[in-house]
Amino acid sequence: MDQLNVRKSTINKAYGYRTRLFIYSVLAFILSQMGCTDKKTNFIHSKTPSLSDKIYFYTDPNKKSEDPEEILTYGLFINAPWEKGGFLYLNFPEHLEYNPVGNTILRHYDSIPNPWVISPDGKQASFRVESLALKDVYVESFARVMDDWDFPFDAQGVYVAMSIINHGSKTLPVIRPLVCNQFRDLTGFPQKHHDFQHNHILINDRITALAELPTENINTTFKGCVVKGCPQRDTRAEKNGGLIKQDMDLALSIVTSMDYERKVIFWWTPGKSMIANTFIPCIHADPYFGTLKPDEEAYAEGLILFTEGDIEPIVKYLKEKEKS
Repeated sequence: MDQLNVRKSTINKAYGYRTRLFIYSVLAFILSQMGCTDKKTNFIHSKTPSLSDKIYFYTDPNKKSEDPEEILTYGLFINAPWEKGGFLYLNFPEHLEYNPVGNTILRHYDSIPNPWVISPDGKQASFRVESLALKDVYVESFARVMDDWDFPFDAQGVYVAMSIINHGSKTLPVIRPLVCNQFRDLTGFPQKHHDFQHNHILINDRITALAELPTENINTTFKGCVVKGCPQRDTRAEKNGGLIKQDMDLALSIVTSMDYERKVIFWWTPGKSMIANTFIPCIHADPYFGTLKPDEEAYAEGLILFTEGDIEPIVKYLKEKEKS
């Protein structure tokens, strides 16, 4: 599976992504310096002809805390497309670790300003940062609101991508990314201490609620599952007795509103694992980066999809896309 996404820096796809990321970042920075952005939310939202136009990104400079667990260094807010739909909070990343012991690449409480650079219309966001813990190791994250014609189903959403570039002198084994999707501020969605009835994954081609999947600790508030065929088997749920023994088909997680009308689908490829935490509450579909040697980089991409339609065709399409 390492061969799926670990590439030397000369690979065209990685360079193309990094070039686009650089151009987006520079353009957004120049326009923000020219005063073209709203200083409060860092975006301009001037038209609403479609549901996709209701999705935009922003950061909240006022959301600060002295408590490390509350710091949101890499936090990005995504406005939902629904009427009075609220917003999704994306911790992108929450953590990036390597080694089974969890050595640091990035942490959500890193002591730097929020690095996201957002385009004036709020439709694109990106950053490139050097790890505070590892010299010459860089992380690039990118998000773009999809156009209505980008996806062949009744869904609006966001394309996301992440690249880790190791220009350092040491190998980074078994990288563990955590991309946290916090849904409590989406209107009508589950709140703290829910019962996993509205969190779903795909197992053996069946969309299955986490509530139906047994774990060693029947009272766990933290469940995790590994993607079938992935050589990296860690989920963080093991120590809580929340590991789901069956493997999921792909890194695809779903959360639904309490009335099951609204759904958000999270998908990453290559995929590693899923975790869900009822205390935050949040759900992950985390990508796989494997091991990075010096002068290698790894790349993964995904989607965040909002819909009120039938999700089964979408899930089937994304599973087929994994095979292509």
